Amino acid sequence: MEKLSSSWRRVSSNFWFVPAVCVLIAVVLAQSVVALDRWLPEGLDSPWVAWVYAVGIDGSRAMLAAIGGSMLGVAATAFSITISVIATASSTYGPRLVRNFMADRWNQLVLGVLVSTFIYSLLVLRTIRSASDDLAQPFVPHLAVNLAVLIAVADVALVVYFIHHIADSVQVDTLVRGARRRLLGVIERWHPEEVPEELVRTVRHRDGGGGITAGADGYVAGVDFERLRDHAESGDVEIELVPRVGDHVLASEPLFRVWPEHRAEELQDRLRRCVRLSDSRSADEDVRFAEQQVVELAVRALSPSTNDPYTAVNAIEEVASALVRAVSRPLPGNTVVMDGVHRLRYGTVGIDELVDMPFDQIRPHATGHVSVLLALVDLAARLEEASIHPSVQRQVREHVEVLLDQFRDSAPHPRDLARVEQHVRVRSAG
Repeated sequence: MEKLSSSWRRVSSNFWFVPAVCVLIAVVLAQSVVALDRWLPEGLDSPWVAWVYAVGIDGSRAMLAAIGGSMLGVAATAFSITISVIATASSTYGPRLVRNFMADRWNQLVLGVLVSTFIYSLLVLRTIRSASDDLAQPFVPHLAVNLAVLIAVADVALVVYFIHHIADSVQVDTLVRGARRRLLGVIERWHPEEVPEELVRTVRHRDGGGGITAGADGYVAGVDFERLRDHAESGDVEIELVPRVGDHVLASEPLFRVWPEHRAEELQDRLRRCVRLSDSRSADEDVRFAEQQVVELAVRALSPSTNDPYTAVNAIEEVASALVRAVSRPLPGNTVVMDGVHRLRYGTVGIDELVDMPFDQIRPHATGHVSVLLALVDLAARLEEASIHPSVQRQVREHVEVLLDQFRDSAPHPRDLARVEQHVRVRSAG
């Protein structure tokens, strides 16, 4: 089930998926409505079709040609706008955010509806017959033609909304909120409020075991833990997944270790199919990459070419909402126990790594911005207050000390130094 869910997310996030579905719907709709037109009684005096506005054979052809051609041109314009926005976002906010624009459902839907309107008009146009065609009796699908008019009116409203949506999507606040939502989603996945009973936390790796190599180069983008657990139970073996989600592995590097050793070769193909290797990292299951996207917004905002400390402060505040949840919950389990036997073990991202990332990556660029330093101090205070782990509390205090030392070494204005030190004292006392 988890493998199917992961595959579905991967396919449905492709830019072509929604347009392809829309085109398929257009084909079915065109054939169905034309068939309904053939079934309805002929003549506008019929009570079934008296309400339908008919424009005749030539008028129907002209109308469908105009709708189809114009919508194809609008679709090309919408696609050009999307590509332009992607290029701007890539150069300003980082290339890793490009996939978020590509996965945006509204961008996909607008392109899909406009293209499918062209397909619908084309399929209906080919069914219109006149007496001079010598192919069949004259036929005009009045219902299908007027439905095309209604779809065209709806397309105009959709294009107006698309302009609003694409303008809003490049706002930095929208980008930060979107990155935060993805981070919160993966935090909930890896740091649930209640750890399942079958999961325990072990510290040390077991020595030995039969090794199974990755067989290909790439990032560990997804793991079907449910199938791995089933393979371990049905095969009466113990399995350890060596890399963590988000790690890069080479084809010759170990992917699994299996006990007893002689079962490794037998299970090799089945276990490899439970791990999805990708050319790039994904924020769907990789908590480090999801956090990095938020932190990168802050780092790029502090670059000399951008010089936008307000965006950096916003990103720090957004990453705080996710980290506070993580540090206030128990450490996630990493070993599946079934009937008292450790069946599956895998690595998890340490809470210390998540806490270190914003401080270590933002601090080198923050010494010239007092507002960003104050935001980092606030982040440390929030984490120290919310954490149930003493190690995290010590960790954030050390980060504040390093932050102050680096700020003092940069020879700041005495007033700025006094302000930062005063803020640290107030937050530490609170």
